[in-house]
Amino acid sequence: MTNNMFHSLHYPKPNLDNIYNVYDFELNFIENILDGKINKSLKLYEDFFCKHSAYNVIDINNLQSLKSYIISLSLLICHSVIKQGVSPYSAKAKYHAFSNLIEKSLSRTEVIDIGRIMIHGYIEQVRQYAISIDNIHIRKAVDYIHDHLGENLTLDDVANHVGLSKCYFCTQFKKCIKISFTDYLTHVRIQKSKYLLCNTDKSILDIAIMVGFNSQSYFTSQFRKHTGLSPKEFRNKKGAIESKV
Repeated sequence: MTNNMFHSLHYPKPNLDNIYNVYDFELNFIENILDGKINKSLKLYEDFFCKHSAYNVIDINNLQSLKSYIISLSLLICHSVIKQGVSPYSAKAKYHAFSNLIEKSLSRTEVIDIGRIMIHGYIEQVRQYAISIDNIHIRKAVDYIHDHLGENLTLDDVANHVGLSKCYFCTQFKKCIKISFTDYLTHVRIQKSKYLLCNTDKSILDIAIMVGFNSQSYFTSQFRKHTGLSPKEFRNKKGAIESKV
């Protein structure tokens, strides 16, 4: 697209107050989800789409427009719950599951209903998995783990990366995360593998290597230990899992 074509495009300019109203809704809505307030979140949602008709900024009577907005809203929530401490892989899997359901919806009522389910789904994640990390060293360690998951990570590696002794790092890590370094590393690897199993067609061996397991058999045993299913069984149940988001 040339610059001339770009500048010739017309963008509707709704009332600025309405734009700010939508922005305020999004901030307040996400804040309540992060606080785990289901009733308040649902009321804000109902008021926005039913009482205020999205302040005439989003055409909620246009099915595709409504789908696009709720998917974008889901993405905002997804990124927010990740910042709150939910595993990126769990949050992204939830986002993709909701997006697929919304895209397949055939009516405005169905899309709005999925939005209500979405609220419950993200709040459940926050309540189950969110970790508040105030310790800057442990926050750095967690980020490092997620960024280097496919590598042969050791306790020494991560402790050295954040500049703490191994013993002190272990104590602080468990104090902040509530589980040991080894257990957390395995948990994150399993979470990412679940995401890859549901959202890619990569082989189980490839996924095992990508998330840092040295062999498919050890990956399978750890996966079964944490989920009650083998990786293959989990992948085969993808549709059923998505329907429970």
